[in-house]
Amino acid sequence: MSLFQQRLLAEGVRAAEGDYPALPTPGLNKAETSFELLLLERAKQLDPELQISALFTHFKLLTNNLFALLSVLLLVLGASSVGQLFSEQGTQVNFFWAFGLFFIPNLLALCLWLFLFLQKNLLSGGWLAHFSLFLFKTVEKRFNPQATQHPHFWPLFKCYFKIILSADVGRYQLSYVTHLLWLSYFFGATIMLVIMLATHQVDFIWETSILSQQSFQWLTEVLAYIPNLLGVTVPNPEQIQQSHLGAVNVLAEAQNSRLVWSSLLISSLLIYGILPRFLLLLLMRFLLIRKKQQFQLTLSRPYYVQLRQQLKSNVTSLGIKDPDLAKIKATHSPRLETPCHELPSCFYPVAVELSERQFIECLKHVKQFSPEQFALLKNVCDFQAQQQLLNELKTIGQKAVVLYVTLAHLPDRGLLAFIKSLTSLSSTSFYLLLIDEGLMESSHISKRRSDWYQLATQADIPLENIIQFKTRGADE
Repeated sequence: MSLFQQRLLAEGVRAAEGDYPALPTPGLNKAETSFELLLLERAKQLDPELQISALFTHFKLLTNNLFALLSVLLLVLGASSVGQLFSEQGTQVNFFWAFGLFFIPNLLALCLWLFLFLQKNLLSGGWLAHFSLFLFKTVEKRFNPQATQHPHFWPLFKCYFKIILSADVGRYQLSYVTHLLWLSYFFGATIMLVIMLATHQVDFIWETSILSQQSFQWLTEVLAYIPNLLGVTVPNPEQIQQSHLGAVNVLAEAQNSRLVWSSLLISSLLIYGILPRFLLLLLMRFLLIRKKQQFQLTLSRPYYVQLRQQLKSNVTSLGIKDPDLAKIKATHSPRLETPCHELPSCFYPVAVELSERQFIECLKHVKQFSPEQFALLKNVCDFQAQQQLLNELKTIGQKAVVLYVTLAHLPDRGLLAFIKSLTSLSSTSFYLLLIDEGLMESSHISKRRSDWYQLATQADIPLENIIQFKTRGADE
C-alpha cells in the first residue's frame, strides 16, 4: 500500500468516525513513533472492521470504468463527425472547413482548460468535477445495492471523491481526464478519416468570399510547415492555387492533388491534434502521480487534534517530582505518560499576551525547566514589545524559542503575523505551549486546539512542537 493510499485510508476512517475518534485502537506501539505513523497504523487496524479499502477499491474501479466508457463514446463521436462531414460535402470537401471543424473547438477547449488550470481551484471546483461526481453518484444509486447495505457508504463516497476530484489531486486528475477525452475524439476522427479517404474519392478545394488567395496560400504553407519538415508530402504553391474551387482538369494532376491534400489533413490531425493532447496526457499523469505522493493529511483538523491527544499527546505540568505521585498521575491519565516531543534543555522563553495569573504559572514553568533563562522571560503585549523581541532574537542567536500562549485565547491575524515574523528567523526552532487553566468547556476545547494547530501550520511551527501546559487549576 502506497503512502497516498495509507493517508487516503486514514481520511476514510475519519469520515466513518465523524467528528470524534471514538473507535478503540489496541496494540499500538507508541514509543519512538511519530503521530502520523501511529495514525496510519491505527487506520490499518480499523480497516478490516470498517471495510474501507474494499470500498475505495470499488470507487477506483468505478472511476476507471466510467472514464473508459466516456473515452469510447468520444472516440465514436469523433469517427461519426468525420462520416457526417463527408456525407454533407459530397465528392468535394472544403479543406479549411474540415480542418476548422476539428481544431477550432479543440483550440478553444485547450485555452479554456489552460485558464482554469492556472487558476488552481477553478478546475477542481468547476462543471467537470461536479458532473463527474453527479455521474458517479447516479451510477452507484442505480446499479450498486451495496450503497444501502454498508453503514458508512455515503460518507466514504464523499470522502474519496472529495480527495480525488478536489484540490491539487483533483486539479491534475480532471486535467488528465480532459486530455484523455480529447485524445479519444481525435483518435476516432483520424481512424475514420483514413478509412473514408481509403474508400472514397474526394477532391479537396478551398473557397472564400472575402479573403484573398494569398491569405489562403499563406495559411496553407504555415499549416504544412511542420509536416513538410517531417517528410510528409504537402501541397506546393501551384497545387494550392489549383485547388481554388477545384480548378484541376488534368486527371494525373487531380489524383496527385488528392494525395497531397489527404496527407496534409491526416498529418495535421496527428501533429496538431493527437500529439499535443498525448504529451499533455503524459504530463498530467506524471504530475498526478507526484501530487498523490505529496498529498498530506490536514492534521490541524479538530478530529486529528483530538486523536493526537489520545495517541501521542504533548502535555507538561509543574512539580511532579514524587515517584508515588507520578505513578498516581500516570494511573489516571495513562495516555499522557510519555510526551511525544519534550522541550529542549535550554530555551528562550516568551510569554505572549498572558494575564497576570497565567504569567505567574509561566514563571514557575520556566524556573523548573530552564532556570538559567528565567531572567529573560517577558510578557509581550504590544507592538513595541514585539519589535524589541524581534531585534533581540536576531542578535542573540538562540536555537530554541518557547512561546507561552493561553489556550482560551482565539488566535487572530495579528498574532499570526507576529509569530510568522518570529519563525522567519533562520536556524531557530520554535515551540508553542498552550496554557490550559481548565476553565473552558470541553465542547470548545477541541475547536480551540484546532485553531492553534492551524496557526502553527501557517507559521511553520511543527505540530510536534505544540505542547499543552496544564496548570494546577486544570489538574484540579
